Amino acid sequence: MKLKEIRNANDALFEKAYALYEISFPEIERRDREDNIGLLQREDFRFSALLTDEGDFCGLAAYWDNGEFLYIEHLCTEPALRGRGLGAEALELFKNTSKEVLLEIDPPKDALSERRKAFYERCGFSYFDEVHMHPAYREGDPPHPLNVMAYPGRPDGKTVRKLASYIEKEVFGRK
Repeated sequence: MKLKEIRNANDALFEKAYALYEISFPEIERRDREDNIGLLQREDFRFSALLTDEGDFCGLAAYWDNGEFLYIEHLCTEPALRGRGLGAEALELFKNTSKEVLLEIDPPKDALSERRKAFYERCGFSYFDEVHMHPAYREGDPPHPLNVMAYPGRPDGKTVRKLASYIEKEVFGRK
């Protein structure tokens, strides 16, 4: 598997990736199309297609690289291809960097969120049980409670505060 960066909306992969993004995440957990297009030129943001070794589109990874850590904001695979290990394979791409890898999950309170937490733990990520409030993607929506997971090592309060500050200031541009 490999990542192919999408740097403009005219890229042939943008439509496939954005369509997958829209069906994989509820509206409250994603940007609208124009906001996403506006981020494509940022140096620290990557909106990348996941491609199989044969070059076929199989998923999306939207992440931030601040030089110190990678923050995976959105990761998903094509619904028809789920359950084949592609998500774990995609996470290996991030784990094989020299940077700490951070991501957020919904608090584990139902079967789906428990399975998601267990998946990331099987992939080597550690969970921190302190909830933080992720800023709203759209005006008028409430902040979203999330937990942080990290690789390698276990996240702590300092890690959560570092990520929350980065998200607030850099990802959302709120000072």
